[in-house]
Amino acid sequence: MSLQLMQDLKKRYEGKQVLIVGLGLQGGGTGIARFFAGLGAKVTITDKKEENKLLPSIDQLKGLDIRFRLGGHKVEDFINTDVIFKGPSVPWTSSEIIAAQHKNIPIEMEMSFVVANYPGKVIGITGTRGKSTTTHLIFNLLKESGLKVRLGGGLPGISTIDCLREADENSWLVAELSSWALSGFHQKKISPHISVFTNFYPDHLNYYKNLEEYFYDKQAVYQYQKKGDYFVFNNDLLRARHLFFDRHTPMGPLAIISKNMSSLHQGAEIFFSKSDFPYELTYLKGDHNLENAAAALKVSDILKIDKNKAIEIIKDFAGLPYRLKVVGKKNNVTFINDTTSTTPIATIKAIESLKDKKIILFLGGNSKNLPKDDLIDHLKGIEKIILLSGLFTDEILPTLKEKYPEKLVGPFDDLDKAVKEAYQIAQALDPRLRGDDNKETVLLFSPGATSFAMFNNEFHRGEEFNKLVKSFTNQINE
Repeated sequence: MSLQLMQDLKKRYEGKQVLIVGLGLQGGGTGIARFFAGLGAKVTITDKKEENKLLPSIDQLKGLDIRFRLGGHKVEDFINTDVIFKGPSVPWTSSEIIAAQHKNIPIEMEMSFVVANYPGKVIGITGTRGKSTTTHLIFNLLKESGLKVRLGGGLPGISTIDCLREADENSWLVAELSSWALSGFHQKKISPHISVFTNFYPDHLNYYKNLEEYFYDKQAVYQYQKKGDYFVFNNDLLRARHLFFDRHTPMGPLAIISKNMSSLHQGAEIFFSKSDFPYELTYLKGDHNLENAAAALKVSDILKIDKNKAIEIIKDFAGLPYRLKVVGKKNNVTFINDTTSTTPIATIKAIESLKDKKIILFLGGNSKNLPKDDLIDHLKGIEKIILLSGLFTDEILPTLKEKYPEKLVGPFDDLDKAVKEAYQIAQALDPRLRGDDNKETVLLFSPGATSFAMFNNEFHRGEEFNKLVKSFTNQINE
């Protein structure tokens, strides 16, 4: 099937003009470019970033006949092409995309293109939090159970379109699906065979006009399912669906779910909660990870994987980089990297997962225009707050100064100085010095905001934190 599929795609795209909008640095854009160049298409890449910001990705495409249009978009590129592949964060409302639509030029997105052409079956995972962990849990479960499976979606360093090269009717694709990627599913009116919806919280309100618009994209994960498909979702969403809401007041997350999460789909509904995984996880922490584990176990039931084997595989999952990951320990201080915390709710979950520790929290960055009050309330038990520069920090700083003036340190626009200052504070909290309790002290890097004030993205931010921790602990060793 794979050979036939690739031959069909070659016939369809050989010699065609393919415009890729958004090269990026996470591997998606480069993967699409290589794929269509390999089919004999005439590939052009346009990105608003200047060349010097995209060099790692450009270097991966050396030797290929690809034209680059960097430092901005030109409308003529959009209206003089055969097909456009739109990057996830490129708005459908951009003037260039609208101009292309007026010319009836097909606009594709990687994930919806892959799912529409995939000869096997797809498991798609979405939600505000827990997407990546749940995706890897399910992928690992299928892999360890001997199924032919590939990992895909909005994960750094992965080109999902490459899965088409070797997939057949017995292949599984497990893919993380962001709301942005799911907008392409609405365009094609498709949903995965098994859809998993982890949870729903406010997010990306610097991109979406409101929560309802954000949820609309999310619901594409299940909306177009057919009989024989499965929709696995958090029990909290099930309860929310039946809530009454007032149409004349601004809608919060639960009201939006109640309004929109109707039985539009024909897939079998299966719900989960943390109580569905009453086992201790070896490495993952927090109730939210029990929910992620429960979702994976429900998928194993659908696939008829031996339950005891599935439980052991899930229990022993080691976790992912940048998600509550211990990256260093020194002198009774533990460094934890949770850089993928780009929302206030993510930081709340991290704090709750470490409630038995003394927490020194790195907080701040740029804003997504999200609610902040719950996070500020959760800072009550934090020992010290190390602030990182950015618009989000500016927004919360007056309230923090009012409520927790003795806890604040910074803001810092230099991560190296922030880490060193935090470590000195942590040393003063050592229970061996204070003689009060035996709680472990953790330096928790869970900023609750985007990274663009100081870094390219949250992964760049996490890499820099890891480098500093490694260097710093080595210096202490000496």
